[in-house]
Amino acid sequence: MSWPVIKFSEAISRSGLFSDGDWVESKDQDPEGDVRLIQLADIGVGEFIDKSNRFMTSKRADELRCSYLKAGDILVARMPDPIGRACIFPEDMGRCVTVVDICIVRPDSERIDNRWLMHLINSERFRNQIDRHVTGTTRQRISRGNLAGLEIPLPPLPEQKRIAAILDKADAIRRKRQQAIQLADDFLRAVFLDMFGDPVTNPKGWPRAALPDVAEKFTDGPFGSNLKSSHYVEEGVRVIRLQNIGVGSLLDDDLAFISEEHYQSLPRNHCQPGDVIVGTLGDPNLRACIIPEGLSAALNKADCLLFRPSDDKVLAEYICWLLNNPSLVESAAGLVRGQTRGRISLGRLKELEIPIPSLSEQERFRSVVRKLLDVQVKINSSCGGFSDAFSSLSQKAFSGQL
Repeated sequence: MSWPVIKFSEAISRSGLFSDGDWVESKDQDPEGDVRLIQLADIGVGEFIDKSNRFMTSKRADELRCSYLKAGDILVARMPDPIGRACIFPEDMGRCVTVVDICIVRPDSERIDNRWLMHLINSERFRNQIDRHVTGTTRQRISRGNLAGLEIPLPPLPEQKRIAAILDKADAIRRKRQQAIQLADDFLRAVFLDMFGDPVTNPKGWPRAALPDVAEKFTDGPFGSNLKSSHYVEEGVRVIRLQNIGVGSLLDDDLAFISEEHYQSLPRNHCQPGDVIVGTLGDPNLRACIIPEGLSAALNKADCLLFRPSDDKVLAEYICWLLNNPSLVESAAGLVRGQTRGRISLGRLKELEIPIPSLSEQERFRSVVRKLLDVQVKINSSCGGFSDAFSSLSQKAFSGQL
């Protein structure tokens, strides 16, 4: 089926809105204000996360001529993770504005179904277009101007609504699986706390050591010209990026690869199964996962720290869930630097001292982790690889094959 193709900006009517959020600085904010400031942390892939807690007064918002959000607006994050993720702004949120790195899309309702457009923006097809227009090295983003020029198919409005309804149902099933996995993660956090105590207050009196002292290897990924988006290829060696680092699990929703030749030119960043990969940018600023056995070769990107444990001192499972502990994550907030895009540098994280329980206790914890991972594998299997199925469904939907 062939549909007409239009520029993204053409999906907006004169009465609609296609605008960046507002430049709101810290001095403009007021915790007692009556206007919510929506931030990048609130924007999930197809989901409004509702996580931030920043406010300003109506008076200041009006002085800055801020654009107030409306229920049904599409919010597009112009910065990772990942770049271009989109969600629908929900009802009953009160008066809200958003920050400059979030694009507000209020489409022409007579031609465009907002949920269809949101699913399209989150599709692999559209994401590939975005990746080709990303700018910046250490702070990558897509500009609103580049977003405006991207192409989208335009099926009839009834067809858009039909596609959106199908993808909504499929996405709901996918989220139920994610909720089951989240429950397993919550259980692991509880087990960790019971066995080792709070890692910040260290009530069990474990000896402490700095992270480099218990690491065989501890390094950041390559910066700048050593690894750019232009280096990515269709197949090759896996690149671990920020969007791949989940809390306790490696995510496979947005894959990137480099050639074997390029991989060999960066030996300092070769990852192997059992390495802990630590995300120090995004939400949360500190999160960790373990390279699984099935991934024999990979490379960590900038802001994705590679921690290879010294096996005679610490185990990967202990370090992973220590770094994912909410108490430690909150404590590490003091290490974050940067206003618009806070990150924790490798140097600052090296200063972090952590409790070191006995290896026998760590081994007991590892046994629990592995048993729970088996449960998660069964959950994934019972869903029939639903993430891949949803991606395939999405591709068919936007190529006229659904």
